[in-house]
Amino acid sequence: MNGHPRMPGPVTRNTCGFTWGEGKTFRIEQTIRKTDGTVAAEITAVGGPMDLKARRLVAEPREYFRALASDPGLFGL
Repeated sequence: MNGHPRMPGPVTRNTCGFTWGEGKTFRIEQTIRKTDGTVAAEITAVGGPMDLKARRLVAEPREYFRALASDPGLFGL
């Protein structure tokens, strides 16, 4: 939606990548750059899908997302 004529604010280029470890969580890393290439923001978050019935994080998050995603490559899988 960035750069849409009806949206206020500057046009940016954004990247988003997933980093998978061996545990129940993963990292999402994003970089937001201005059109001149300078970094406007870097965002890192830790996440993990939760089994709401068991009230625990899913043991194998990579497999969980792989089964749900129409394009697992977008998740770095």
